[in-house]
Amino acid sequence: MQELKKKLTERLKGGLPGMDSHIKMVPEARRAEIERFHQGQDALRAAVLICFVNNSGSDIDIVLIRRNEYDGVHSGQISFPGGKYEKGDTDMVHTALREAEEETNIRESDVEVIGEISPVFIPPSNFYVTPVIAWAIKQPQLIPDPSEVSEILTISLDDLMDPANSQVRNIAHREFKFIDVPCFYIEGNVIWGATAMMLMELLDILDET
Repeated sequence: MQELKKKLTERLKGGLPGMDSHIKMVPEARRAEIERFHQGQDALRAAVLICFVNNSGSDIDIVLIRRNEYDGVHSGQISFPGGKYEKGDTDMVHTALREAEEETNIRESDVEVIGEISPVFIPPSNFYVTPVIAWAIKQPQLIPDPSEVSEILTISLDDLMDPANSQVRNIAHREFKFIDVPCFYIEGNVIWGATAMMLMELLDILDET
């Protein structure tokens, strides 16, 4: 685990694959829009925390959340903890850590931030999201914020890296009704959209370490 952390920390200091990775997980109906506006001009800024946690022994998990059902474009979706940049935030790392604590009880003292990967533009909500990578230095006590989070999920890194779990599935989408989306399908959970785009870049980076 420590060796992987060291290699990933060093790799994040170099160039990132960005759109080359992201586009693998973008539905056909969204590709032109994502490619045209991937820089997120005039978009709202946000950040998420991608937190690696040592589960037991050599097993490594990544923390995700399932958002509550609500009248919005990301209702019920699986995502990383995170949210909108606020005026009092010093930078996007601050945003990611603040939001992660609010939503999952992962505290700044629980983790070591080791870098960032490429931001992702989300057209439906007009957010430009910075993924911040952190490694848990002690086991966080994961507690969902009931006002925003229906459950906290921990997904095995081994499962994410298993090619059999990278699939295309037909899902209900509020704009396009039913569409085929590239996704990660793990233990009955469909992880797609911006979260899948971030995960794909992370996995491509890990393949290089």
